[in-house]
Amino acid sequence: MAKSRQRHAKVRVSAIRALSELQATEEEASASLRLSVKTFREMIRIDARAKAAWEDGRQLGRVSIRRKQFALADRHPQMAIFLGKQYLGQNEISVIEHSGRDGGPIKTLDLTKLDAGERKNLREALIAARVKK
Repeated sequence: MAKSRQRHAKVRVSAIRALSELQATEEEASASLRLSVKTFREMIRIDARAKAAWEDGRQLGRVSIRRKQFALADRHPQMAIFLGKQYLGQNEISVIEHSGRDGGPIKTLDLTKLDAGERKNLREALIAARVKK
C-alpha cells in the first residue's frame, strides 16, 4: 500500500492500477482516492510500487482499448478504416478535376502579357466590382 504524507491515508496499489487502466488523469485519480493532486503526484514519485502500478495500468488500459477496437472492426467498417489509417498508413485520396464550360479547359489570363491599357481596364473593373459588394 502506498502511504500519503498529508493525510496518512493508505491507498491500495490495486486502486491506483484500476484508475490508471481507465486512463484517468492524475486529477481524476486523486479525486477518486480523496487525495490532493499534489499528494497523489508525490506518492507516485516516491513510492516505487505506486509508480509501477500507475504506469502498468496505463499500458494495460491502452491494450484493452486496442483489443476492443480490433473486435469492433469485425462488425463496423468505419473502425476497420480507422485502424487501417492508424497502423497501415492507409489514406483516402479524393481526385477532384476542374473543367471549364462544357467540360473544356478552364480559361486563364496571363497578367504579365497585358499591355498598360489592358492592365488599367482590369484594375478599374476590379475596383468597380469591390465597390458593388
